[in-house]
Amino acid sequence: MGFCTVQSPIDGIFVLTMASSAGHQYLTDDAIGDLIASLTAVRDTPGLRGLVTTSRLGSFCDGVDHDAAGQPDEQVAARVGEVVRLLREMPAPTAAAVNGDATSLGLALALAHDHCVVWEGAAVALPEARRRRPLPGYVAALLRDKVAYARLRKLLMLRAEACTGKELVGTWYSANDPATADREVVAAEACELLEGIEVGSGKNYATARQAMWPESCAAVGMEITRPQRPSSPEQILHVRLTVQSFPS
Repeated sequence: MGFCTVQSPIDGIFVLTMASSAGHQYLTDDAIGDLIASLTAVRDTPGLRGLVTTSRLGSFCDGVDHDAAGQPDEQVAARVGEVVRLLREMPAPTAAAVNGDATSLGLALALAHDHCVVWEGAAVALPEARRRRPLPGYVAALLRDKVAYARLRKLLMLRAEACTGKELVGTWYSANDPATADREVVAAEACELLEGIEVGSGKNYATARQAMWPESCAAVGMEITRPQRPSSPEQILHVRLTVQSFPS
């Protein structure tokens, strides 16, 4: 059995579920390869309307198991960057259904989605500052693109403090079902969220996403076309005249 399984409970919306025997969803070499293959298959599926990424047991994703990793950190980080790039290129809305803890590169994986639906009891954290391990540049870029509050970014990255889904209410979507304590509600809410989004051209949607979050896209090697600023006096005058020509 592989690291990923993919199902489509709603027509056109795919749910990718990560699962390992340890329940930590560590990003091993095989796991990353399975993620890349699964995301590529979803991306190329006709009629794609959305992608939800979640996990089966334990954490959402704990990043790399440094005690067991057989590859240098830089090589693993580069391959996870491929996963981030695939999510940024996905021609449909995406959501991370974070139904367990998301730490280190596991948090980067969640942030690479358009939306995050987080279980109230789940913790998100970047403990690398305490462990004296470097993080790839795209992690900081994802934080700047996806976390609006500077104080929260500092707590996560510079002070290595964890935040719970309950504390993130107002920043991301938060889910809980105290009557059943059923974490599957997180994936269900993520599917419901994507089902309500209408997208015309998937290619145009991906382009709009990249324009909205250019820094994290550029950090994983994507070429982003940015509007050029006028440089010559003639161009500046033309822009001013164009703006003034619109009625106030």
